Amino acid sequence: MKIWKLLSPKTLTEEEKPDSISAPTQAKVKVTKVLLAYPEIRAYTGASGVRFPRVPGMFAVGIVIETGEGCVAVEKNSRVYLNGTYACGECAECRKGNESGCLSPVISGVDRDGFLRDFVVAEEAHLFPLPPSVGDDIALYAGLVSLCEDIIDKLDVPKGTHVAVVGAGETGNILSQLLIYHQAVPILIDESEDKLAVAAKCGVYYTLKADEDLMENLSQITGGRMAEGCVFTSFCGLSPDLPFEITAKRGKVIYAGMEFPEMTVHLKKALDKEISVTGATRGYAQCAAAINLLVNKAVDFKPLLAAEANAADIPKLFASNAEILEKEKRVPLTIVNMI
Repeated sequence: MKIWKLLSPKTLTEEEKPDSISAPTQAKVKVTKVLLAYPEIRAYTGASGVRFPRVPGMFAVGIVIETGEGCVAVEKNSRVYLNGTYACGECAECRKGNESGCLSPVISGVDRDGFLRDFVVAEEAHLFPLPPSVGDDIALYAGLVSLCEDIIDKLDVPKGTHVAVVGAGETGNILSQLLIYHQAVPILIDESEDKLAVAAKCGVYYTLKADEDLMENLSQITGGRMAEGCVFTSFCGLSPDLPFEITAKRGKVIYAGMEFPEMTVHLKKALDKEISVTGATRGYAQCAAAINLLVNKAVDFKPLLAAEANAADIPKLFASNAEILEKEKRVPLTIVNMI
């Protein structure tokens, strides 16, 4: 079995590693596609806090080629989404049987080896069969949809509530579409007019550029009340203090993303306005709901779908994206065809 492993900053190697089913509830999956996201490229550059070695790959789909005798939900030759985020099984909440409230969820490609490999042996509980109506490219986004559903659960806002979403990258775009699906009113904010234009194509009605007119424009949309909830997406390039400016008194602010940079936040305004602050980083318990949302076409992915590359181009892909990251704040998602 071939794996691609980051040994140190900008050192990506190919290795052979045998892997076979060792428990009746496991299945072996041929990985067909992997979605490479910002954290993988950030890790390649040796960003602060990254641990080596690691096998990248947070999101993947594949075909089951072998099942243990105890598997009941997946069958040989079935297409599956590989859920790379799951409960640790060791924290206080997990020991109480509350895995959905896990205090230290594990992320593939960050806390353990990821999916950038030929084959994966995984517990059946971490594999989600894909309906025929959900193509592989769309299924790769199930992890981001799961995260967004977790964010919406934590917001817990009534229908018609104005929610400011800071950052119009993939997470902010998908979240805004899902807020509309849940009958909230998202207001998407970003410096990039291009990203805001993409969101508008996806049906996001309120898009605001983060400029000197932001506060006035937001006030007009909300009737002077400002946003009752706010989600700040990680690595969006905007000030992490912005949510406290645009959120109404006693509103909710959520900092969301698979991981965060080192940042300093000034809390005085949040305390003065009695704003509640929390984070959303995993969403692993929402995977089944996410696939159902994909079936129901709750999100328009056409303007969002990443470009595709071949497995043979993996080293070149990491190197070129690292160059982009050195010049810009973010890098585009890439779908890697592993067949």
